[in-house]
Amino acid sequence: MFSGGQKLSETSQKEIARIHHSDNQDLVATIVDNVGLDLRVFIKKDSYSGSYQKETRIYLFDGIWEEFKKLVRKVSRSSKNLE
Repeated sequence: MFSGGQKLSETSQKEIARIHHSDNQDLVATIVDNVGLDLRVFIKKDSYSGSYQKETRIYLFDGIWEEFKKLVRKVSRSSKNLE
């Protein structure tokens, strides 16, 4: 597609996981352009179905991915102490 003489970039997206959050919300993990993980909340309502505008993108190759995995491990350990 062209807009104003410039080619718009297309992204490849592949949904890899979906967690049911509530009756009208899911948390969806998507790999984008094979370089990042997007985490988005998708809503399902009578007036609108789709993602919130906000997302969290974690790039897989810049060191943030390793930090994110550490964060998940810490949350997992902490949640076990709450049981």
